[in-house]
Amino acid sequence: MGLQDIFQSDDEIHRLPLNPPGHRDASHPDGLLSSVVEHEKYFAQIAALATELYSLAPLHDPGSGLVRLQRLATLRRMLDAAEAVTLSDSVELVAQVVAENGCADPNTETEQQRRERISANYYGVDPASEQIIRSNFIAEAAVALRESEEKVRAKLFIADGLRHLCTDTLDALAAGEITSKAAKEIVKQSQDLGAADIERMERVLLPMARTASDASVGQRARRMHDRLNPVSAEDRHEAAKESRALTHWNEADGMAALKLRAPAADIISMVNTVRYFARHEVDPEDSRTQAQREADIFRDALLDGWPAGGGTPLKARVALTIPAVEALVDPRRGLAELEGYGPIPVGAALVLAKDAPSMVRVLTDPWSGAAMDVGRKRYRPSRALRDLLRVREVCCCFPGCRRTAESSEVDHVDDWAKGGHTDRNNTKLLCKRHQMFKHALGWQSVYRPDGSVGWRTPHGLVCVELPGSVQVVQGFDHVHDRVPVLEVELTDRVRRVLGWVDPPDRIAG
Repeated sequence: MGLQDIFQSDDEIHRLPLNPPGHRDASHPDGLLSSVVEHEKYFAQIAALATELYSLAPLHDPGSGLVRLQRLATLRRMLDAAEAVTLSDSVELVAQVVAENGCADPNTETEQQRRERISANYYGVDPASEQIIRSNFIAEAAVALRESEEKVRAKLFIADGLRHLCTDTLDALAAGEITSKAAKEIVKQSQDLGAADIERMERVLLPMARTASDASVGQRARRMHDRLNPVSAEDRHEAAKESRALTHWNEADGMAALKLRAPAADIISMVNTVRYFARHEVDPEDSRTQAQREADIFRDALLDGWPAGGGTPLKARVALTIPAVEALVDPRRGLAELEGYGPIPVGAALVLAKDAPSMVRVLTDPWSGAAMDVGRKRYRPSRALRDLLRVREVCCCFPGCRRTAESSEVDHVDDWAKGGHTDRNNTKLLCKRHQMFKHALGWQSVYRPDGSVGWRTPHGLVCVELPGSVQVVQGFDHVHDRVPVLEVELTDRVRRVLGWVDPPDRIAG
């Protein structure tokens, strides 16, 4: 995950002066001729340049390679413009279809439509509202593009701004004259401005964007935005404080990172305080770097209490899955699963587990890694089922969703009302938001015999989601037409791991 995914901006479509969905003229060409002209405008140049690049001879010197890189960059910009037009026009068409369906006779609705209407009432959502239309389309587009909903949401924000507001910027991008980054900056800095000020910004920035660096264009766009913004800097700061939040993301090698969004004065005060303690009274034998000392002080302050502060009653809360086979065969190379993060070394997991107040036994498939069953020491089966789903699914099983098992709920693949059972073969984890997508917004799921779930979007896209604990997919039906037969050499060591050990009297015999 890149920094652009972590430090998400506060871009908001309603901060752009746009007409409501269904009333945006650019997405509705007037007649067949206009449609053809639109298509040629955004796709003919792509076809011509792709054909030109395809017909080139193999590279023979660095100079020709650099020229080819320039042409490839131009092609990528054209593709970004075409993608923006397609995204914006598609969500506009969805809004139009929903509006037309809303005018239909309720007496002619199908049974599926009736169930979705009842579910929408239950979840308190209006499928015809702009927010729901946009969210549902973003989820479908994420399946089509194989990207996260957050990334597609950011793309759609830029796409709507280009298609319906910064049209000169879109034309320049479609011609390959400016970079995608410059186009994004112009749209982002159009927020909170009127249409006349946005036109002025385009007139000033586009000639520069054809030759200047992206950083230069972005800096000038931000300055113009601040000068033209009718809201005072103080009022903007007060409004921005409402977005304060603490978030985190995972990184490689068992590490993770925190992001705290708060007023700058508070952040600087925290950083200066930590740095002060990290720089003073340093033990000469302390081999840690300055950055390491700062990180350790920050961590100790939250988990153990500020230095000499006596600690904190808060204790680390973690959930671990430790595969017995890997731990026995090669503990140094084995990997356990830290809930909410992913694989960590078995050794680190065992250190965490030694102080655990309780343990749940989990049976995992040694070939795919998928959780298959949990111990039934606890009396209530429903709790055992929740434990199984938590370690089997790892996170919400909606396509692309990474909300943790802790923030998801048990959901029936085949609806309970239709006779679906509450067992491991008919239950998955879905976060509350995506339960609403499934039950009220036209998403359909089908449980497959191999443990995966097939999803069908409201407009017919199909994808397959595997349980989050799965590590190897070769044995799944959607990968192969048949499930391969696994051949394993049953050595004495494997027999002991599986519990297939002959009784002592038989061995002696």
